Amino acid sequence: MKKLFLTLLILLMVLIAAFYFLLYPMLPVASGYAAKNLCSCTYVMGITEAKALKEDLGFSPITLVQASLLKEEQAAEASFYGLAKRKAIYREGLGCVLLNEVPESTLAGQSFAPKLPKYDSLKDWFSLIDTVQILDNAQKSDLAAAINDAFVESDPEKQKNTRAVVVLYKGQLVGEQYADGITPNTPLLGWSMTKSLTATMIGLLAEEGKIDIDAPAALENWQNTEKAKITVDHLLQMSSGMDFWENYEERSDANIMLWESDSMGKYAQSVPLAFEPGEQWYYSSGTSNILAMLARQYFNSNEEYWNYMNRKVFYPIGAYNVTIEPDGAGNFVGSSFGWAPARDWARIGQLYLNKGQWAGQQILPKSWVDYVQQPVADSDGWYGGHFWQNDGGRYPDLTRDLYSMDGFQGQRVMIIPSEELVIVRLGLTYHEPDFDFNSWVKSILDVLPE
Repeated sequence: MKKLFLTLLILLMVLIAAFYFLLYPMLPVASGYAAKNLCSCTYVMGITEAKALKEDLGFSPITLVQASLLKEEQAAEASFYGLAKRKAIYREGLGCVLLNEVPESTLAGQSFAPKLPKYDSLKDWFSLIDTVQILDNAQKSDLAAAINDAFVESDPEKQKNTRAVVVLYKGQLVGEQYADGITPNTPLLGWSMTKSLTATMIGLLAEEGKIDIDAPAALENWQNTEKAKITVDHLLQMSSGMDFWENYEERSDANIMLWESDSMGKYAQSVPLAFEPGEQWYYSSGTSNILAMLARQYFNSNEEYWNYMNRKVFYPIGAYNVTIEPDGAGNFVGSSFGWAPARDWARIGQLYLNKGQWAGQQILPKSWVDYVQQPVADSDGWYGGHFWQNDGGRYPDLTRDLYSMDGFQGQRVMIIPSEELVIVRLGLTYHEPDFDFNSWVKSILDVLPE
């Protein structure tokens, strides 16, 4: 009996130690993820609490967290059986923010209501599908079938969970499809596609002469340190040399930054150097939030900063429903929290395909569009300028000039200049290899005319 008791006691101690050292540190991350995403899915995306819990929070280990809306407050909270309780609140025009150290009363008092510009039919070419009949009936049918393959669940072990697809060809909307409960007006989370929006903002500030991408990043707390050698270009190319731990299965830098920090850029700036700047490519969400924070200092107010991309990019191309949620410090979460309907994501892709032009207006400098397509030397042709590249054959059956905005769970805006093609796919593929982008995009190319 004593031996059994001792064995059980040791087992209990092992379980307690495992919980304390392995699971417990991740509880604020998991409950923060659940609270923030339930809030945003409800109040930004506009789906029901039940749908968000089932679909957006329906994967392990997030399913272990209990999350619910606080409808009277336009907020959401989550915890692990009462432990690590977290809360996120919605602010009109700004989306949701997770509460950390900044008082709720301070954040709740913030809102943003930019005035929408007058409707411009030149920018709303989505109202007319295939107006110049660039596809014949057979090609339209074949394209519809290829698009539909993104929604077909043929293997229960490999769930695609596609929510939206938009295909633009030669400047025309030639096909689109949506999952149940999702419409052309539903804002969808781009996750790391937001990085490309951050790069776009930096490119505009560079064009205005406010930022020199070849100069050291003008961050006060980096002065007179080894990090003073880090340039804006290093940050854009993910080659800053900073030892940012991009791992979402542990309490890493990425998770601490996103779910436990008010100022995400400030946290990311604090990460030590591991390599000489420019020496090694390493994908890091922290660098995107440093860039978003860097950009903030060139504006006189939060409102001017929050409205900049609307005024300079989104509204001129008719993308009236884009939201980049700011963190508790008021800086855009430039790595992860950009929301837009599939058609608006497609507009942004088309703007890049057009070399920065829209309806005769040069929205982005052509030189910037060229810059983001230049692969980083150490990335094997996979990455450059906060856009993913295909120079290294990441998609072996697709043309090498393809470049894309990519995000968690299989978000894509794929831009293929040689084919005059933009493809948007948004969804919730929990295990990203379960969606074969190489074969699917090839099936679309195969039905389009030469």
